[in-house]
Amino acid sequence: MSNHAGQPGTGPDPTEESGGGVVDSPTASNRSLEHIDWLSFGLTTVVLLVLYSGTLAPEVTLQFSGELSTSAGYAGVAHPPGFPVWTLYSWVFVELLPFGNVAVKAALGSAFATALACGVVALIVSSGGAAILRCNPATAFWKAGDQKLLRLICGYVGGMALGLSRVVWQKAVIVDVWALSTVLFSTMLCLCLGWMARPEKKRSLYGAGLVFGLLLTSNQELLVTVPALLLLVMLTDEGLGRDLSLPVACLAVVGGLANAVGLFPGFGYHLPGWYLVVDNMWLLAAFLLIGGGAVLLIVRTRRFGSEWKPAVLCAVVLSAGFGFCLFLPVASMTNPPMNWSYPRTTEGFVHLITRGQYDRPHPTEGLGRLLLQVWMLLKQTGQGLGWPYLVLGLVPFCAWRRIDPIIRKWLWGLSALGVCLGPIVVASLNPALDTASMHFIEPYFAVLYLLVAVCSGLGLVVIGGIIAKPGVPRKA
Repeated sequence: MSNHAGQPGTGPDPTEESGGGVVDSPTASNRSLEHIDWLSFGLTTVVLLVLYSGTLAPEVTLQFSGELSTSAGYAGVAHPPGFPVWTLYSWVFVELLPFGNVAVKAALGSAFATALACGVVALIVSSGGAAILRCNPATAFWKAGDQKLLRLICGYVGGMALGLSRVVWQKAVIVDVWALSTVLFSTMLCLCLGWMARPEKKRSLYGAGLVFGLLLTSNQELLVTVPALLLLVMLTDEGLGRDLSLPVACLAVVGGLANAVGLFPGFGYHLPGWYLVVDNMWLLAAFLLIGGGAVLLIVRTRRFGSEWKPAVLCAVVLSAGFGFCLFLPVASMTNPPMNWSYPRTTEGFVHLITRGQYDRPHPTEGLGRLLLQVWMLLKQTGQGLGWPYLVLGLVPFCAWRRIDPIIRKWLWGLSALGVCLGPIVVASLNPALDTASMHFIEPYFAVLYLLVAVCSGLGLVVIGGIIAKPGVPRKA
């Protein structure tokens, strides 16, 4: 995004007021990233990469570290669902780095991915901060350098908040798959938000779909974000959102209802991650709401199917990303030391990507139990990320009228993602109501921390604009 505040004669007049607020042009937010956004990204990434490199685990650690190191060293097949994208990514680090053992090389891959993810958070905050400052009459006549400095600092703080959080730092210095998942999610989010600012540029949307497909090769539980992503599309492009949301919502709801009444025993259980949908009534309720929204859009626009081409293309690019699972049978044919399920056979391949060795989940059913689990998640997030960041994350919502319309759509989308990644993921995992169980599943909520970090960075921008000394208009 670009900011021309304080430069009379260039673009729309930022001082035009209506009802005491600044009126921004509809296209004011539809601009590309600035150098200051990339500087915030680079600064955050470099600082965290240096920090992680200095605290890197020198050898194989506990849990899956040994297995994953072997898989990365030989481009093999890890435990279900196989993690093909992570394996290829880590194998590149193992092959290219000229120093250290296999575990250190793969752990450096984790450090690099996590640092990039935090840099992307800083990029999002800095670019979103430009739109927030444009709508604030107190900062309308600030010097461009002052606005850029505020954006740089707020982006850096948001990225560092994520990078220094407990679970993110823990996974950034060992051999594990969570670091790559975090950077893929942050990249997908950045592309989605970029498309919301420039709806005519659908390449960002297609890129987000491709990255989401790559993400699902390692984290099938993130299928729970589909309703939120569909809402984000509907907020940006009603026609595309309508044509994309209704078929997906119908498939999920019909499958869930059929499974509930036992109409088709085992319906969808040979589809990767489908078990997360058909057994989770909270997620089915989210799909039902999205389907209802799509129906309302059909009534409002009096059309359906006019955007079928981009809708199909979204499905194609997502499938292409998930298609990296086809690397698993190829890798299995080389007989690597780590060759889980022997996916070179059809039976082994299906068993692997559908997580056949694991028991079916038993999602939370009672509302009271779910509320207790959400409360424990809130406490865990406050302890792991920091309570001040939770408070700062609420600030943009408290200054709704001061915020650019594009940022409002961002916040709607981030809120929906927060519901999916918080309460619905908790319902899917259904942990016991004790601290040890919540700590055990904490890595699943690293992407939730990412959302809070973005909102807290934007909250700092809002506060900076509120306490700012009003600028003095410069003469033309």
